[in-house]
Amino acid sequence: MEKQIAVWLLQRGYADDLEQGIRFAQALANKECTEEMLDALGHNIDVFMSVGGPVTADNLLSFLLDKYGMAQKLIHFWNENPKDTNAIFFFNECRKHGIE
Repeated sequence: MEKQIAVWLLQRGYADDLEQGIRFAQALANKECTEEMLDALGHNIDVFMSVGGPVTADNLLSFLLDKYGMAQKLIHFWNENPKDTNAIFFFNECRKHGIE
């Protein structure tokens, strides 16, 4: 599921490429916020508006853990309901990146 979460992060603009998304997903699985995450997302308008001020490691981690949990739930739902329109779109994107 880690690679699928990486695709989800990539689709939403929280990672610049799949490799970065995988590193971010691994860090989030360990409940960590890396310097790379802070550098990449510290000026992201979605993040800034959601945390309501300057982006710090603590509020970025909280924001991303919330997104990580949402991604897990959605991917689980899509795996159980592969004919869902969003599931079709998501799994097509996964296949584009070589992830089944």
